[in-house]
Amino acid sequence: MASSETTDGEHRGIDTEHDGIQWNDSDTELRNLDNEAGLPQVVKFDDGGVGSDGRSPLPQGLRIYVKQPVLFHTRMCKRHVKARTIYHDRQGPYYEVGQTLDIPDDFDGWFELVPPDFGRGPVFRTIGQLAEANARKFFTRTNIRAIRIEEDANSNTEGAENVKDSNEAQSFKERKITAGTILTVKGTFAAKWQTTAQTGLLKKKSKEWTTVEMIYMKVIDTDNMEVLVPMTTRGKFNLVYEKGLKDVRTIYRMKDIVSDLDLPLKVRMIYGKAPVVPCIFTGMLVLKEQSKEDTIIASTILNKRNVLFEMPVTAKCSVKTAADETDYENMRTYIDAKLLCKKYAHAYGSLIKLSPELDTNQQMIQHIPTERRKTRDESLKTLDLITNISLTDDEPRDYFMESSDSDSIQSGEATPLGFGEMMELREITLPRTSQAISSA
Repeated sequence: MASSETTDGEHRGIDTEHDGIQWNDSDTELRNLDNEAGLPQVVKFDDGGVGSDGRSPLPQGLRIYVKQPVLFHTRMCKRHVKARTIYHDRQGPYYEVGQTLDIPDDFDGWFELVPPDFGRGPVFRTIGQLAEANARKFFTRTNIRAIRIEEDANSNTEGAENVKDSNEAQSFKERKITAGTILTVKGTFAAKWQTTAQTGLLKKKSKEWTTVEMIYMKVIDTDNMEVLVPMTTRGKFNLVYEKGLKDVRTIYRMKDIVSDLDLPLKVRMIYGKAPVVPCIFTGMLVLKEQSKEDTIIASTILNKRNVLFEMPVTAKCSVKTAADETDYENMRTYIDAKLLCKKYAHAYGSLIKLSPELDTNQQMIQHIPTERRKTRDESLKTLDLITNISLTDDEPRDYFMESSDSDSIQSGEATPLGFGEMMELREITLPRTSQAISSA
């Protein structure tokens, strides 16, 4: 969407009355523009002036594009959630602030439910705790280390039971797993490692053998590679939501919240892309309501810096389509708009955006925790100046919306991955102390 500093086409130096493009005389209805017929299409829309109530039928966030040529690129249909940011004054209460946010159900981020005391959601602190909870998939909020076994392609060794017999055909390499990764659990394994040490003070004459057993969780990473993570690895981990999952340490996609949870609901974004428009965004949100919406992703085509915006198909406006593509096909700004849409339209459609209503005068609503705070609150990052997407920008990146973890493990305290040579690797079953997946 365009910056709130821009009020209309004229302020951007656009001659909306003499744009050099010929328009068809008859109007086209938005609902008749579809990906199979009519899109992409250069159009010009008008709100028809104010109504009998003195108000325009178009929301303020769309009126800034009226009477100027725009490129309607692609149509999307998905569920959208209306939300507002919750801000906490350290010396005071929690308030809803800012304008209404629009979150599509395919937003690629992760959310935890806000506890009754408004504190941090609980997490697993070791890989071993995940194993005891019978985790199937989990999300790591910490950089962790693992090992992968590389086998010679010419080796005839089957499985991992006889590692000792194939030492020459195997090697073990460290693999770093970055925070923000989803890992799929494949089982629990015990490995016997053998180390040697020279004995004797002056003359090293003999070797002393030591056998150490370590327990690992075998997981599949995002590259579909099997790796072993020591059970003693510490960090911050969450279960990934699946239907039937009953655990407060679970995180959710927006599509899970929309399909399986009831609104209104307070959530905290722990990882994802912040809005691409200037706004107050703390990551703690109250999700108000959801609805299914048809929208068209569009771009301006006469700006020095074209911007994307989203047009609801139900918007009340008259639309005229361009009569002759030759009027604009060689315009540099139009070519840039086509590239912008091709590169970012689908990504833009899945981002958090401001509602086109731009409702800045909402009633201030206070939220009161229903339980006393158990721990000191660490405020989420407040990102209040994020630029629009353009061809000159990098693609919006994911943020961890949390302060640094005060009790995270430093590199000097990292769990050892192994000792010497692996002599044996076998799958084992650990006793479970909690049930992550309900039987219902």
